[in-house]
Amino acid sequence: MAKQGEVAKQGEGKKGSDEERIFVKDGFRSFRRTYKLSEVYWGAGTGAVLLGIVGWVTWKGAHPDPSLFDMSAALEGGPPPGEGSPPGDLEGVDASERRAGQRMGAPRGSEEPAGKGAGTGEASAERGPLPPGLAAGAYREGKIGSFSADTMYVKINGRAGYFQAFGAKSLHTLTLEGPESDGATSSVDIEAYDLAESRNAIGAYNGERAPSIQSTAEDGSTFHTDRNAAFLARGRYYIRFIGSDESPAVVAEVRRLLDVFRRSIAGEELPWGFAFFVDQLKLPASAVTYVKSNAFSFGFARDVYKAQLSAADSKDDMEAFIVALADADAAAAMAAQYADGFASMGKPAGPGARGVKWIEDEFLATFSGASARERWVIGVRGAPSLERAKAELDRLVQAIGALPEAVRARAVPSGDTEEATGEYGAAPSAAPPVDLPNQPEDEPRATPPGKPAEEGSDEY
Repeated sequence: MAKQGEVAKQGEGKKGSDEERIFVKDGFRSFRRTYKLSEVYWGAGTGAVLLGIVGWVTWKGAHPDPSLFDMSAALEGGPPPGEGSPPGDLEGVDASERRAGQRMGAPRGSEEPAGKGAGTGEASAERGPLPPGLAAGAYREGKIGSFSADTMYVKINGRAGYFQAFGAKSLHTLTLEGPESDGATSSVDIEAYDLAESRNAIGAYNGERAPSIQSTAEDGSTFHTDRNAAFLARGRYYIRFIGSDESPAVVAEVRRLLDVFRRSIAGEELPWGFAFFVDQLKLPASAVTYVKSNAFSFGFARDVYKAQLSAADSKDDMEAFIVALADADAAAAMAAQYADGFASMGKPAGPGARGVKWIEDEFLATFSGASARERWVIGVRGAPSLERAKAELDRLVQAIGALPEAVRARAVPSGDTEEATGEYGAAPSAAPPVDLPNQPEDEPRATPPGKPAEEGSDEY
């Protein structure tokens, strides 16, 4: 019996020992008494290999091979980079890499090859409006970025819709890197937007300009400087120069670049709307702007020139506007749309001369109205009193009567208004036709005005 008891205890002890081997509380405890030296070598070697792989992946991630982005041969059906070129000729490789970079929206692909174009006096296609040899003094050119309207969000995410609404075609960027100052490298960033027409360039320029800043209009240029930045609308281009700091050297470089671009880009005559407001009404050019679409938050309001009539420091926000239409009938229909659009935000304030329906804003207590004159729609928005609104409209009527024939010939509707978009690129919604007052039954019905955009909508 004693033997049986000892056997049982030994069995229990063995079972307890097995459990300790399974449930080890100390991770560094081992039940092995000896180790082989080869196991140590293999373990150390495996660890070294893993560390090497981690280091290699980290380095490759920070230094990717540009050829990995090259999809030109697959997308364009051409030979791979370098094929068909004689040995030592890398021009085909550079071109394909630049094309791939443009499609991917990466500035790397648009970078000028070292030495290419230097001293030739010719700007490559990737440079767009950026003149060659921009670097001067202690500054040197960095990488050039070339983006289409669809890929410019890569560079200016959050602002691309603004420029797309003005018909942006492309964006070219360049950074000029200067000497170090206080441990930081000074620089000037250049953004050159191709907006297809001078009216679009001026509209985008004025849309970003603070009302308190006066611009200069001379020699086909509209521009201003502000601390360490400069902004230029010239021809079809809108160009921004942004310095890294406000040091005298950076500010001087910004102003030098402004002068360079004013000389290198061909100027154009200011759009006809400026001749109307500046020459006829004697308003400053800085008060005039162009709105391609969604003017006054109306989806139908496109191709509008408007001028600020209130002083910059005034609490009033009165504007005059003019729109060129194809003929008198189109102008009458558009004037009715503006009248109904203003009416949707207020109450009638009584009729005026020439059949104008004046509207008093329900919340701001300001007065607005529009009228058709020949083939133009003219109007006033936000006047502080009805008398002031009527007086300003009379001035607009007189200005149209005195408009020179050369300006009248230029005052034509924009060619792309039929496909106009909302302020951020969304197409305004269609609406059923409505009857105009005293309109014969056999005439086509006009489109009703767009309602004021609500915050969060595509038109806002």
